Amino acid sequence: MFFSLVQCTVFAQDESAPQIRLSSKGLAYVNLATSPANPVSGQPTIILLQFLDPQSKAPRGDIYYKLIIRNETGPIFVMPGGSTIAGKVGIPYQFDNPGNYQVEIDLNDTDISKATSTSLDEVTFPIYIAQGEPQETNQTTSNTITENSPTVNTETSNSDNAHFLIDVALVAIAAGLAVFIIRRRLVSKRQKAFSE
Repeated sequence: MFFSLVQCTVFAQDESAPQIRLSSKGLAYVNLATSPANPVSGQPTIILLQFLDPQSKAPRGDIYYKLIIRNETGPIFVMPGGSTIAGKVGIPYQFDNPGNYQVEIDLNDTDISKATSTSLDEVTFPIYIAQGEPQETNQTTSNTITENSPTVNTETSNSDNAHFLIDVALVAIAAGLAVFIIRRRLVSKRQKAFSE
């Protein structure tokens, strides 16, 4: 449920260059990027997916997808299903260990849970996760004064986690409002159809 809320446009400050691949049956081009650009173990990573029409290259907002993250032994994370609103989605995940991973996206133009075909369209991307440094729980500030200069250099630890939480909250609110509006319109149309 949480992951379906985090699916409007996610604008990350530090994104990797997208990997672009056509799905196995040609339903869509899929772009995969990560934020941060160089993910490390033990820290939050957002997997950014964008679905594009193969002919027009315009974003497709009508794609249903399932995401599977695999390591060398098998699946370690399965997101059973979601759908896009604007053709782009951001999925937060924290990799516990460094190494090579595969991100598999199964997609369809109808709800995957209702799909009758056994073979879905799919695309797979490699992701490398670097060794992360242990994070301190407290933000620290250190001041350094050079001998020949009265200049003070202040180094502060990055507040990306705060930005990440704010971005996720804003995206969840926007997605919730969009789902509410769409469902309200569908209910209204159904009520009109029944009254006629």
